[in-house]
Amino acid sequence: MEKTRMGNRREAVLDLCRHLVKIPSLSGQERQIIGFLRDYYANHGFTSLFVDEYGSLTVSSQGNREGPVLLFDGHVDTVPAPDPDAWDYPPFDAVIDKGRLYGRGSSDMKGAVAAMAVAATEFLRQSGGEFKGQLILAAVVQEEVFEGVAARSISERYRPDLVVIGEATSLNLAIGQRGRAEIKLEAFGTPAHSANPEKGENVVYLMADLIRALSDLEPPTHPVLGSGILELTDIKSSPYPGASVVPSYCAATYD
Repeated sequence: MEKTRMGNRREAVLDLCRHLVKIPSLSGQERQIIGFLRDYYANHGFTSLFVDEYGSLTVSSQGNREGPVLLFDGHVDTVPAPDPDAWDYPPFDAVIDKGRLYGRGSSDMKGAVAAMAVAATEFLRQSGGEFKGQLILAAVVQEEVFEGVAARSISERYRPDLVVIGEATSLNLAIGQRGRAEIKLEAFGTPAHSANPEKGENVVYLMADLIRALSDLEPPTHPVLGSGILELTDIKSSPYPGASVVPSYCAATYD
């Protein structure tokens, strides 16, 4: 009997995940998937449903006794799927092959959103509302571009005691996440004609020296979070294209 129930839940997660993958939901284009999830939760016993100013959906159920507020958080937007014809499987067909589900967002992170939704609705059905505290689920938008801004609004509204974030962790339990900073370096020099470079100051050389120096830095290591990262992701100079002008501006971005 237990194996049957587990199998049914597994199929329910897979079915919901496939539905979600089949709905394209690029950052800023999540209206359809949010509407789908709102209907899903409404049809499975959740009566408190709210779409905030960003477009994120939160649903909640209050138990019949005092207790902690538990938030399950997952984003439903995805990065683009460039050149779909180059994919082995169409990015929005949710194809299953050899026990794997293929599609844009299946790992990041519609699979987790589906798993949390099925777990929560099953818990609500089994408990009949007889539980401590409050259960909240969030389907967050624009995570790929806002990087936590929309989720922060939800945490400030509900003030959860505990949060489970369904980001992929290779099936490991993770208790933290490295923070992120985007660092922009700028250098300013003096323009000149490239036939007379001594009359100017080429800031690309200055930036190159700085980049080499930064590459020698050893990022700090944390026993839980692992090694830090300092990665050069973008560099540009001005004027561009320079042609015969010594560049007087250069910017480099680190993640």
